[in-house]
Amino acid sequence: MLPANLTALEILDLGIHGETLAYRMYDQLARLVHVPTLQTRLGQLKKDEKDHRKTLRAHRKALFPIDEVTVTEEEAARIFGTVDPTSIRDKDSLIQVLYGAIRVEEYGAYYYEKIQYRVPSPETRIFMDVLASEGRTHASILKQQIDALRELEVTVDERGRAVEVYQ
Repeated sequence: MLPANLTALEILDLGIHGETLAYRMYDQLARLVHVPTLQTRLGQLKKDEKDHRKTLRAHRKALFPIDEVTVTEEEAARIFGTVDPTSIRDKDSLIQVLYGAIRVEEYGAYYYEKIQYRVPSPETRIFMDVLASEGRTHASILKQQIDALRELEVTVDERGRAVEVYQ
C-alpha cells in the first residue's frame, strides 16, 4: 500500500532512498555471489540503480533546489522492503534472497507507476514511468537468473560466498 499524503518532494526523496537501497542490495549480493552469469547481471542491475538515483536527484534539484532531505532511508526501507544477502547459506537461501529482490523491484515499479501523478513535472512523471518499467524488467532478469540457478550446483565457500561447483 502506498503511503498517503506524500508531497512531491517526499515522493522524490523516497525514490532516491529506494534506489540507494537497491544499489546497496545488488552491491552486497555481487560481493557474496560468485556465479559468473549471476554476477554479471547483478553488476548490470547495480549500475542501473546508480543511474536511476542520479537522474532522480537531478529531477529533485530542478524541482526543489533545497538540500534538506524530507524522509529517512529507514522510512524508504519500510516502504520498499529490504533483503538480507548475508542470509545466503546454500542454493535455496540464495534463491530466496533473489525472490526478495524481485519483491523489492516489483514494489518499486508499483510505487513509481501509481505515485507519479502526484509530481508536478511532466518530465519527472515520464522518468518515473520509465522507472516503473525498469523495475519490472529487473524483476524479470532476476526470475531468469533463478531459473538458471536451479540448473547449477551451488555451494557456499569458507568465505561465505555462493559459488558454482563445476563437475
